[in-house]
Amino acid sequence: MAREERRDGAGDHGHDFPRPGKNRTKPVMAAPPAASSPEAKLVQVKGSGLSGPFIRRPVMTVLLTLSVIVAGAATYNKLAVNDLPAVDYPVIQVSCSYPGANPTTMANNIATPLEKQFLQIPGLDIITSTSTQGNTSFTLQFVLSKSIIDAATDVQAAIQRATGKLPLDLPSPPTFTKTNPNDQAVYLLGLLSDTLTDGDLYKYAS
Repeated sequence: MAREERRDGAGDHGHDFPRPGKNRTKPVMAAPPAASSPEAKLVQVKGSGLSGPFIRRPVMTVLLTLSVIVAGAATYNKLAVNDLPAVDYPVIQVSCSYPGANPTTMANNIATPLEKQFLQIPGLDIITSTSTQGNTSFTLQFVLSKSIIDAATDVQAAIQRATGKLPLDLPSPPTFTKTNPNDQAVYLLGLLSDTLTDGDLYKYAS
């Protein structure tokens, strides 16, 4: 008996290949369920120290800030302004005369020894010296925290320390006076009249 065997394609035995136009599907495995995300938790901010009440009460903080701003704006125009405030600076004037000496001699032999001693005084803020023909003057300004009495005592001690380094033929030792810059005149006004007396001019000036 003859057996008829049919083959589709050469070299293929016992295999069922897909035909053209027919799609093969692969089984799809189900994805595992997503892990549930943890619930969000509110964390309370706890301030410590001075900033604690302001952090915990933001409304109170805003109202307090606005109150300060409004109060500052309302009182800004009421602030006192003075071009020459009444401040008593401890200022001392020192002068020394040496007749016949030129400004260079006064600066080298008089001003320099005194200045070296003045710079050792505690609390000295500004020192100014001027040397002219036969005269040397100093202006010593101290910090506000130093009293004028203590400043005068320190200046007198500095002059005594510098006496041995000054010229031997100096007629008189240096002298000092207490001054207040606020007592100095802002401007000088001169009045002249052909009909008024000096007393009347003084009344007009004052």
